[in-house]
Amino acid sequence: MKTKYLFVLYCLLLNLIVSAQTNDSVIERYPNGKVKAVGGLKDREKDGEWKFYYPSGVVSATEEYENGRLNGFAHYYDTLNHLVAKEQWRQGIEQDSAWYYHNNGKVKRAGVYFYGMYKGEWHTYYENGQLKNVGSYTNGMPNGIWKFYSENGFIEQEYTYVDGVIKGLAKLYNKKGVLFSSGDMEKDLPVGTWNYYNKKGKVKKTEVF
Repeated sequence: MKTKYLFVLYCLLLNLIVSAQTNDSVIERYPNGKVKAVGGLKDREKDGEWKFYYPSGVVSATEEYENGRLNGFAHYYDTLNHLVAKEQWRQGIEQDSAWYYHNNGKVKRAGVYFYGMYKGEWHTYYENGQLKNVGSYTNGMPNGIWKFYSENGFIEQEYTYVDGVIKGLAKLYNKKGVLFSSGDMEKDLPVGTWNYYNKKGKVKKTEVF
């Protein structure tokens, strides 16, 4: 009976030792002793939520880990504790929706990652909330029509991208968003005949590149 009791006690102690080895809380510090990071380890790999700090003590990031890899939401902050980015990670790779912010809290850029690459439509905004540009990505490269706007909300430029290079029809607009000129682009440069328009939208002159 005594032997059985000792065996059970041994198993319990062993379980506590294994738990202590596989689930540890860690505090990393700067050379001056201030906290640099706080989080958990599982089998010596980062696991669960980790918080990172600037030398001033302000939180610089919160990240979620699994088996040593980023897995879940990650939030990043500047030295004044303004949220500057919110991302989603899956097994160490950026995946799904992401948001980036201006210091005033308004969205600066937003879109989707697919296995660490830009995918689909992304939007970029000015600090006042006005749309700055919008366009799509394929395999991490700009593709299709991209539109660019002034801070007042008027369209300024419209380009066609093919695998990250401006190619095809392009349109340029004046400060009031009225079409000013149009023509083709090749490798980011104007080619062929370009038309220039008057305020009524009629061609007033042409230029050949």
